Order: sequence, then structure tokens, then C-alpha cells
Amino acid sequence: MHRTVLSLMLLTLAACQPPATELTEELEADWDRGMAFYYDSPDFVWAADGIAIMGLDKLEALQPDFESVASQTFAFMTTRLVVMAPDAVSMTALGTWTQTDTAGVTGPPEDFAWTAVWIRRDGEWKIHLAHMSNPTPG
Repeated sequence: MHRTVLSLMLLTLAACQPPATELTEELEADWDRGMAFYYDSPDFVWAADGIAIMGLDKLEALQPDFESVASQTFAFMTTRLVVMAPDAVSMTALGTWTQTDTAGVTGPPEDFAWTAVWIRRDGEWKIHLAHMSNPTPG
């Protein structure tokens, strides 16, 4: 399951994309593939950095903010799945992530904690609620 999560993270874009100065068709397709795992509903919630984005349409509106992002890489150190019901699963992942811009510059690794609640609707597993945080350096 944690291999699947690599493609599920909102910001995961293909690492092999060439540098670009705008959102190319390939990057747009990668965005669409990543977003396909989220529940298309006003009830969907993405929380990070002290804010909560309510509704998948609001989250998708952030796409232009990622024109300078060529890829993100997530390294999972720990994952935990909890089956809450036959059609509901909670997943928590801890690890590091890096982001590479379209000029090919990769930033330093950052720690993260990510939790998602998956629900099965019409035979497909979708993320209904997601939360990502970066621990405060101690």
C-alpha cells in the first residue's frame, strides 16, 4: 500500500519530467493522476500548515502554484494502517520529502507526518480526509 501512496500524495509529480517554465501537458497529466485518488466531494478536507481546505475543487484551484515544481519525492520511514470498517481505512506515514524545481534544484529533505482517511465509494478507494504536517525543529 505504501508504494501506492507515493502516487497519491497531492504534490507528487513525475520525477523524470524535463525542466519547464510553465505547467506543461505532462505535468498537468501528472497532477490529474495524483488528484484522481482524492474524493471528489465538497466534504473532502486537506489540512496542512494550520489551514484546512474544504472541497476538492478548492484544492485543485492551487494547481497554478505548482508551475515551478518539477517533482517531489517522498521517503516513507514508518507507515501504519488501521481498518476502521470494511469501507474505511486510516493511514499514517512518517518520513522525509524533497522538492525539485523546474530549474533542477532540489531542496533539502524535510520531515513530515501524513495521515489520510480512505473510504471505498462505488468500488474505488479514495482519500476523504488528509492532513500533513512538518515537525518543528527541536
